[in-house]
Amino acid sequence: MGNVDPRDAADLLQEVFTSGVLAGLLVDEELERVGVSPQLFSFLGWIANLQPVTPGTLAAETGLPPTTVRDYVRRLVERGDVRKVANPADGRSYHLVLTSQGEALDRRGWPAVAAAFTRLARHLERPASEHLASARELRGALKEAIAETGGTRARASRAAVNG
Repeated sequence: MGNVDPRDAADLLQEVFTSGVLAGLLVDEELERVGVSPQLFSFLGWIANLQPVTPGTLAAETGLPPTTVRDYVRRLVERGDVRKVANPADGRSYHLVLTSQGEALDRRGWPAVAAAFTRLARHLERPASEHLASARELRGALKEAIAETGGTRARASRAAVNG
């Protein structure tokens, strides 16, 4: 840890965790305000941003266990928001893409995400771009730290990074 006070290190992890929970609460509140169910909306957003995307890449990017990703994918397919398409690079796997229904849901929810950000931005002391750069750096470092253990999630992360 170098010259970092162990308490500061623990506090950073606690702040990151709690910030994620609070961000979820803020966005969920705005989604509900416009009549969009927050259930799986963030996960749908990952698919929208990365499509066509494999479940392994989703697991690596979100940090969710592959079993959770499979459950979320099943639910989104059953709802009609996502469909599976053949992966031309690997016949054993598939890509996920939004259906027209999923795209419409994403579009309906986007103003709520923007409204949540507007509420947040009023209270930031620095430009949002600085926070975004720090958050991306931190997420990358967290993924690398998890990958060091070689566990199930780490294998998914390496698979997504390597192809």
